[in-house]
Amino acid sequence: LQLRALGDVAAGTKVVVAGGNGFVGSRVCQQLAEAGCEVVSISRTGSTPAWAANQEWASKVTWTAGDVTSASAEIEEAMQRASAVVSCVGVIGGSDADMKAGNGDTTEELVKMAQKTSVPRFVYVSVSKAVPDAVEALALKGYFAGKRQGEAAVKAAYGDQGVCIGPTFIYGGEEFSATPPRVAEWYGRFVERGLSLDIVQPLTKALLPSALGLALLPPVWVNNVAAATAGAAVGKVQGEKIDGTAEINAAAQMAES
Repeated sequence: LQLRALGDVAAGTKVVVAGGNGFVGSRVCQQLAEAGCEVVSISRTGSTPAWAANQEWASKVTWTAGDVTSASAEIEEAMQRASAVVSCVGVIGGSDADMKAGNGDTTEELVKMAQKTSVPRFVYVSVSKAVPDAVEALALKGYFAGKRQGEAAVKAAYGDQGVCIGPTFIYGGEEFSATPPRVAEWYGRFVERGLSLDIVQPLTKALLPSALGLALLPPVWVNNVAAATAGAAVGKVQGEKIDGTAEINAAAQMAES
């Protein structure tokens, strides 16, 4: 799945991707670069992700080191002339205070810098509402509080020019991982197809909000999250929040059309 169909909408558009060498962020950079955008990735290391090191699109991205948790002249310089800033930055694990700061405070700082440099559009990769509804009472309170804080900052500053993407469980790549929890593409596709069957959906709805209901929600392919995010960055996909697998998949298709 690529965004070449965006054509003139994307070609030459500058987009800054915070957290651009991460699992989701690197795929966003790929989608944008292959669509002809000028892409700047900002991450702590400024390195190209290992999985993309020998791919042609990676040579078209400016991989920049920077600490997005606080304002800096270097990041503001990178945002100059950008049509959109995308935040794929997220912190899960550690104390509630760390997670709230890593998700909420960091997004607020990025929003402030984007506004200061007159960036007209902001896209934030957050989390589906179904996830905190099901598990926040049990765990990760700081994570969900930070995500809500980030979404509120985007909405307050950008209104209908701010888009939040809300995935549940994201799968993709070639490997399984426990921290963060992740399954390979071949397995995730099998699970998504199974949990998307019409026979499963009524049971899922009946069990939500609960951890069991959440477990029955279809996961979403990382490339579709990236496509929806990239589409929002160039104005092809709109909406205050693209929430859940069905909406993200539809937005990814819209980005292609």
